[in-house]
Amino acid sequence: MDVFFQQRVRQHQKKIQRYLRYVFNDHFALTMTFLVGGLGLYYSNVLKTLPSPFPLGNFLLIAFWLITLQTGRFASLTQLPDQVFLLPKEKQMRRYLEKALNYSLYFPLGVLFLTTAMSMPLVVVTTGTATFSQTLLFIGTIWGLKYSHLIIQRVGFFQEMAQQKKIAYGFWLGISTVILALGLWLTPWLALILSILQVFFFYQWLWLKMDASIDWEKLLHSEQTRLRRLYQFINLFTDVPEVQGQVKRRAYLDGLFSKIKFQQSNTALYLFSRHFIRGTEYSGLYARLTLLGSLILFFVNDFYFTLGIGSLFLYLIGFQLLPLAQRFRYVTSFQLYPIKQEQTKVALQQLIAVLLLITATLFSVMALISLSNLVQGLFVSLGYFTVALLFTFVYLPIRLKMKKR
Repeated sequence: MDVFFQQRVRQHQKKIQRYLRYVFNDHFALTMTFLVGGLGLYYSNVLKTLPSPFPLGNFLLIAFWLITLQTGRFASLTQLPDQVFLLPKEKQMRRYLEKALNYSLYFPLGVLFLTTAMSMPLVVVTTGTATFSQTLLFIGTIWGLKYSHLIIQRVGFFQEMAQQKKIAYGFWLGISTVILALGLWLTPWLALILSILQVFFFYQWLWLKMDASIDWEKLLHSEQTRLRRLYQFINLFTDVPEVQGQVKRRAYLDGLFSKIKFQQSNTALYLFSRHFIRGTEYSGLYARLTLLGSLILFFVNDFYFTLGIGSLFLYLIGFQLLPLAQRFRYVTSFQLYPIKQEQTKVALQQLIAVLLLITATLFSVMALISLSNLVQGLFVSLGYFTVALLFTFVYLPIRLKMKKR
């Protein structure tokens, strides 16, 4: 089973690595530079205004760490045919799931390392006694809690263990809260020791003493759900064949199409608009990026960061909508329509212009709320609308010409 699991890992990593080069591109690096730099500056300025010790910070830290502990799902790397071909090997599958548990720790460990290290300045300010040299103690504590969390996820893949899983999760949540509180209010050494002990407790309770049979449907469904979420994230940067957009009627939005005049020159505009509204691929992406950008701008009150991050999100939204130009390229019925190529280009410009202007309006409202200076807010709003128009009528035509070559 060890060799078999390593084969699955190599297959999975080879497949994911093909997509990662599209994820970690220049646009991603530019976005992360703005986000990390801006949020770091904002975080630093907030810490300077807090008294030390800051008792309320303990509760904020516990809540933040409990949320980050939910990051990372159990990666079994199972495939749909396994329900048939691996059924005779069910006893040996326990060894397979042991290896899968260790593999599932890699991604959460990286995330928890970064988030815990990021929260250490607040720990130092909040407690007034903690030091940065204790960072590894807190990371070890949180990693132990995550290990138990994955053990609880794994027990849910066995028959008649659903109720046991709920009880274990509630117990784990209470223990985690107590351990994190002891680490903040007393000493992180005690929290680390208790974290290690609770790993042995859950491992003994939910694995060594558990002899139920595997529920293959739950195991496979969990893995398919995990992969679908991963592919949906990658799909923000490049097309992923495993992600198929769903079509929804959304009759309540039919009124929007009444603004499009019923004439031949608007054929492409109507089709692009219908596809955007009814399909989940582009509308969901647009909604998520707009919501995320609005939330960030709402909590930021720095003029330059507000202008930069809002403009960056407008560019990213427009950039992610560019594949719409190729959406009907191989649709025979669309090619038979008496539509000129220039009409398709104009229709795409009109749709993207409307979407970016709506986003620019929402971003402007958030900027006016967060910035105390009205003049700065108005200047930022003007910058947003300028970026939206420049993208639509300057950058978009250039990109469309490049795609024709």
